[in-house]
Amino acid sequence: MNWLMQSTLRLAYKLKSENKKLSERIKEKTAILAKKYQFPFVEADDFDDVRDIVRKLGFWVTVGIIAESVLNYFAVASVITAKGWTWIPLKTILAFALTGLSIYLFKKWFAVLINKPKYKQDEVKPRSWIDLIVLTLLCIAYEAGFYYLCKIRGIALEGGHQDSIITNFVVITGMLLPLVAGYLAYERSLYLAAYRNTLRIDNLEKEIARMENKIATNNQRMETHFKKELNDRWAFLQEFKTYKENFNTKYQIPHESITGHFCETQESFSREAAERYKRGVIHPEAVKPDFIIAEEQQNGHSKELKLTTI
Repeated sequence: MNWLMQSTLRLAYKLKSENKKLSERIKEKTAILAKKYQFPFVEADDFDDVRDIVRKLGFWVTVGIIAESVLNYFAVASVITAKGWTWIPLKTILAFALTGLSIYLFKKWFAVLINKPKYKQDEVKPRSWIDLIVLTLLCIAYEAGFYYLCKIRGIALEGGHQDSIITNFVVITGMLLPLVAGYLAYERSLYLAAYRNTLRIDNLEKEIARMENKIATNNQRMETHFKKELNDRWAFLQEFKTYKENFNTKYQIPHESITGHFCETQESFSREAAERYKRGVIHPEAVKPDFIIAEEQQNGHSKELKLTTI
């Protein structure tokens, strides 16, 4: 029995410790998940539609950023006339910075101007007229200042042909692209918060499910290991009993009675092992057996039964 406990409790302690850590993590993740559910999220029947909207708008915003950045590069190159490979990264960074600033500005302007509630929200903050006026003035100032760059950019692109069509096309495109991209970015932002919150909820639920499955797997592993070791020890015990009976017969030793002992039947052996195993997993200190060895079972040996240490 002691061999059985030693061979099973070592693994049980390890897996129980792992399960305890997993349980603590599940509690933490569940608390976070409960907070996530307090914010708007996309229902299952609307998720595909919202995902398509977010992805499509994100795609066109990206196209607008790239197109505007390319045009802005020519404008920056028209102002910064220095040549050389070292100037190319600087011009590129400035082009992207101008593009990002313009799209962010127009996105904020549309948000204040339209002032529409976001997805799964019924209320919206009151429109701030001061913000609207300030943003409108900034947008007008940006477009007015940007017209000069667009003009220079158009002249740089048309080269020596002096074709006003190219100049006008570049000017109009350069001024409209940030406006359109800003509006698309604003429309995307109406769904983005709920969409991202839904993804976080989904990831948390999957993570919790993985940890719960791991706990169930560990429990099953402990049970399987215990049953295997139990059957092996019982088989070993039966071999020993046969050997001992033959030994007693050979040397004319009186028959040893195991009546009432947990080793009498496989059922009592399994029951005793299960009780010790459960107590050992919960309390890893010394466990006192419930059985008592009768005098007739001692075979004349007066020996005090010691506690079994696990």
